[in-house]
Amino acid sequence: MKKKLTRVLLLLLVCCMLTACGSTANDGDKEPASDGEGGSSTGFDLTYTLSSEPNYIDPAIATDNNTAAVVLQLYYGLFEYDSEGNVVNAACEDYDVSDDGTVYTLYLRDGNTWSDGQPVTAEDYVYGMKRSIAYGPDAYFNYMLYSYIKGADVAHDEGLEAEDMTDVAIVALDESTIEITLNAPCAYFTGMLTSPVAFPMRKDYADPHTSDWANDPSVPTNGPFKLVSINPREEVVMAKNEYFVNADQVNVNTLTARVITDPQSQLAAFETGEIDVATYVPGEVATLYEGREELANLGPVVQNSFLWLNCSGETNEALADVRVRQALSLAIDRDTLVQIAGSPDYYYPLYGYVPKGIQGIDGDFREEADAVSHYADYDPELAKELLNEAGYGEGGKPLTIKYRYNSSTVNTDIAVAIQAMWQEIGVETELVASEQKAYAADRKAGNYEVARGSTSADYIDPFYYLERWISSNQEYKQVNDQKYDELATSANAELDHDARMEGLHAAEQYLIEEMMYTIPLYGSSSITLIRSGLTGFQHDPSDNIRYAYVTEG
Repeated sequence: MKKKLTRVLLLLLVCCMLTACGSTANDGDKEPASDGEGGSSTGFDLTYTLSSEPNYIDPAIATDNNTAAVVLQLYYGLFEYDSEGNVVNAACEDYDVSDDGTVYTLYLRDGNTWSDGQPVTAEDYVYGMKRSIAYGPDAYFNYMLYSYIKGADVAHDEGLEAEDMTDVAIVALDESTIEITLNAPCAYFTGMLTSPVAFPMRKDYADPHTSDWANDPSVPTNGPFKLVSINPREEVVMAKNEYFVNADQVNVNTLTARVITDPQSQLAAFETGEIDVATYVPGEVATLYEGREELANLGPVVQNSFLWLNCSGETNEALADVRVRQALSLAIDRDTLVQIAGSPDYYYPLYGYVPKGIQGIDGDFREEADAVSHYADYDPELAKELLNEAGYGEGGKPLTIKYRYNSSTVNTDIAVAIQAMWQEIGVETELVASEQKAYAADRKAGNYEVARGSTSADYIDPFYYLERWISSNQEYKQVNDQKYDELATSANAELDHDARMEGLHAAEQYLIEEMMYTIPLYGSSSITLIRSGLTGFQHDPSDNIRYAYVTEG
């Protein structure tokens, strides 16, 4: 089937670019955009924030949000997500998918050029993907490639070098055409190709297994900006890439990512005018800036807050009883938790596991489900009845739950609130706070009864959330339910979009409403402060922001 160009911004090509990506005319170089077309003489400078220092600016290992927040400005991938979570074409102008859904043929758009003037070729994307597969454990998101592409899982497991991956089905058919063959149909595969692990790489710069080269400003990139300097503890400075395919649409001359690790310090820097965009601010900002233009709600973020339940019963036998799990959920007033977490304009009660911001049948997946039923709701009287049926509560055995969470002000406030809510139905709660590393180690090892959780999507599809509960996908098997495994996997294998979404809705309903294997709490939107007059930010539900097309009025 032929996919049509769906890119949200219809961008004009620079009149002096070459007519084809990979052209051999002259020396293959492209002239930069002139200053008269959005160049340095008419632009402005922009500063945004990072909440921690970035790693090496290597797409293969951009596994944290702060490194990704820089990489996305420097590279131009095949696809991107729009503000609604739809996959839109970027460097891939068009593509075909075979009738059986396993062979993707991607056609690169004209004018895609490195910042040193050399054309970006299909082979650069092929090398970028194979390098990510071969890199090693630091390239965590390479699972988006080796789990789906034919031959890639074997190459990954055997530790093959990129140059030896002759059986990995990522092939450059010519200088502007890529063919990728999958093991099986995957409805969200183009979403996987939005990841930096699928970005193009130059063999003459990108070492197969190290990343120190990536912080060298002389390394060419193909995105709207190029690296000027980097001090990981302080800032990353980038400049407009005049060779970028859409350079005539870029009005930012110098883009600076300032490292400010404390949300209060980000707020202070914004208020003094040191930064233009504050991306990590305290929750009270929603109240302090209410009604002001600077307070920007960029849209839902595909992130949920929930409770891990050790349903195996190994740490607390009561949690093996579905009635106890349902009672614990029914005792939680999610509207109160939203008030504690922050403004209701930016947080919302979550009644299922999949958060808002992901497309369903013909609208938002979460909203579609909520219109039919709240899988998790508030009913403390029913909670007491279920506890009594299970032999706990009034006239039964006493029940104490140990609740683990990673330390922070908000997490502590939420934990105390849940403790009080559970006490109302006769359940005592022991709160155990620890720093992030110890908390994560305990949870991974199954050393918990109930633990706080939060998940954001690596790719924007309901299955990202639902596949986490399939038996074979759990690091610690807290849920082992063959019925759920079959519901989720069979739904995901559906080629028809509507049938697939209906099946995923059924899987979530079983996971939460029927079995309550995890307790959803709340979801959130992005709270960002933006200097008045700035518009044109590209934000997607993964909370990625691209600054290429920002303008000031």
